Amino acid sequence: MKLKMIKSKWLPILALALTLAAGLMSAKVQSAGITGSVATNRTADTFTYKVSGLEATTQKTLTLQVKNTAGKVVYAEENIALTDEQISNGTYTGTISHEKFDTYTYDTYTVLATVDGTTYSVGKCDFTIHQNKVDLSISGNAGDASRTVYVNSTEGAGGVIVPGSNNKVAVMAWRKGHSEAGAKQLGTDKSLSGKGLNWSANITTAGKGYGLWNAKLVLKNSHTSAKTLATTTYSATPTSTSFTTKKSNSLEKKKSFQINLAGLKNAYGIKSVSFPIYNEKGKKAYTAKAKKKSRTYTATVSLKSLKYKLQNYSIKAVVTDSAGQKITLNSTTAVNEQAIGGKLTITKKKNATTVFKLTGAYIPGNIKKIQYVIYRRNGASKKKIGTYKGKAAGKKYTSTAKNTEAGKYTVNAYGYTSWGKKILMTSRNYSLSKKNLGKQGWYYEKYNGKKYKFYYENNEKVTDLTKILKLKKNDGNRFYIELNRAACVVTIYMFNKETNKFDIPVKTCTVCVGRDVSTNAGAGALNLQSSFTPIGNYSICTNGTAVRYTMKPMHEPDGSVVQARWCTHIVGNVYFHAIAVGSNTHYGLSPYKMNLLGSPASAGCVRMAVADAKWIFDYMPTGTKVKINVGNTKKPGPLGKEKLPKSYSVNYDPTDPGVPDSRKKKDYKAKRISGYLTKSGKKVGY
Repeated sequence: MKLKMIKSKWLPILALALTLAAGLMSAKVQSAGITGSVATNRTADTFTYKVSGLEATTQKTLTLQVKNTAGKVVYAEENIALTDEQISNGTYTGTISHEKFDTYTYDTYTVLATVDGTTYSVGKCDFTIHQNKVDLSISGNAGDASRTVYVNSTEGAGGVIVPGSNNKVAVMAWRKGHSEAGAKQLGTDKSLSGKGLNWSANITTAGKGYGLWNAKLVLKNSHTSAKTLATTTYSATPTSTSFTTKKSNSLEKKKSFQINLAGLKNAYGIKSVSFPIYNEKGKKAYTAKAKKKSRTYTATVSLKSLKYKLQNYSIKAVVTDSAGQKITLNSTTAVNEQAIGGKLTITKKKNATTVFKLTGAYIPGNIKKIQYVIYRRNGASKKKIGTYKGKAAGKKYTSTAKNTEAGKYTVNAYGYTSWGKKILMTSRNYSLSKKNLGKQGWYYEKYNGKKYKFYYENNEKVTDLTKILKLKKNDGNRFYIELNRAACVVTIYMFNKETNKFDIPVKTCTVCVGRDVSTNAGAGALNLQSSFTPIGNYSICTNGTAVRYTMKPMHEPDGSVVQARWCTHIVGNVYFHAIAVGSNTHYGLSPYKMNLLGSPASAGCVRMAVADAKWIFDYMPTGTKVKINVGNTKKPGPLGKEKLPKSYSVNYDPTDPGVPDSRKKKDYKAKRISGYLTKSGKKVGY
């Protein structure tokens, strides 16, 4: 009974406790159900927040706070009344402008809501600058003043890099290595959007200077004027499409080459262009000024400007701009002004000659001539044998040398420049054996249907056997003389005991015969009105008298009297003799008469070079048979027609032993004669 009473006494208290507990549980559930969200409108520079899970009957007020990343409250609204009109489906919605913040900064903010004393996190809003989503680039040729500025954005659709819609940007530029404080703007301000933008700008507005430039994209709005969003670099330096040198046949003739700089551009204008030329040691050899032709700057450089120094040259281009600044282009060109030695081939022929051929040789300004100089080697020493001119055929230079002696040789190929300098092109060693010397000694061979006994030295037929036969003057030599009147050639034969014939050709002489080919005086005689060399068989001193004169007056058909040296009588008024002169002197001969030898030009006698006339005078016995034939120009004789030296401006016979060798040598060197015969009988130049 007592227990029931206790129970009965505590029942109302227990019921009240249960009721209170149930209310407390209901409030906590509601508090736990409040949620929030934030949506940022970066273009409008606002954010909209929502607080859900509210009931106007239980929650009466709401306080809103916005904090920056430092935790400082930059915006607050207190005691927002939560009426039925403001709450829709348990959600309160509000929109806040970034402009209303106590301090306008670009930051990420946290939004907090306090309901009936309890604070809830609603969300975050992004009012930062998205620098990682913006890129700046400046494109265009480094030599152009006009460039394209690109501001690229990787923001999604509708996104913006900087909160707000009234943002502008500008590009500022300054030379690398210089102070950023000196930066100047490229072009005008541009409105910034989420899609990016581009525009043309003249880089010269930032200043003039060559090399790399820094550039920055700067934000401009009511909140900032110097915020850098992105950076880049660009180059300001002249450019070209090609930088070359040129050679051609016409330029080679002028001993020159050409420099061409095409497609040149420079942001700061072009006042002039020059081409400094450097030698192989890196020293400046010459500077050429360029001329503009169309869009190309060109200069022609002569080798004379380079002092004819043949080597490789490097060339740079220097641009002087409209402000007088000079800038050297990065690109260079070169020209090879070296001589190329070419390839020298040596061919030993069966006819005892060696052929030298140079191919692929080159000298800037063209090769004037090629000469081959041959030396005979004996151990470390060498002796010059001869000089031979190369005959040009296209780009090949060929020369043939006679082989005279077995042994070791060196041939140097020399090229002569068009300005007269001698250059060693290439050199080769070679050897000659006995088999390379060809025929040596006596050979029986046919000529014009008859067999003769010839003597060869180094495969060459000897045309004067005086030394070979060791002939002596007035020593009873047995000779026979034949004159081919048509060819103007005298051939002297010696008796051959092996065959009992006059079949050894000893000597050949190129002569003049009479100008006339017929006469009224008869075939065996001359008169003063005829210049006829008679046809027939005669002898030395036909009349049986040894008629010889070291100097004899001669009557010309015109009645004049001349002096003839070394006269040997044939028949009538016909003699072998040297070219007659006006007086007893070695220096009274005109070059014209000397050069007539080998043609019909005499008054009827057999006119000869001094050396040949003296030879007949010295060696020919009285009674030696002389046969004068009509002859044939195509068959001059078994020893051929002897080549005689030409006289250009001297008044003597170059074969005359009475003229000193020293004078002949001097005149030969001065090219007054084409050759001469020494007193010892050596032929020089022919």
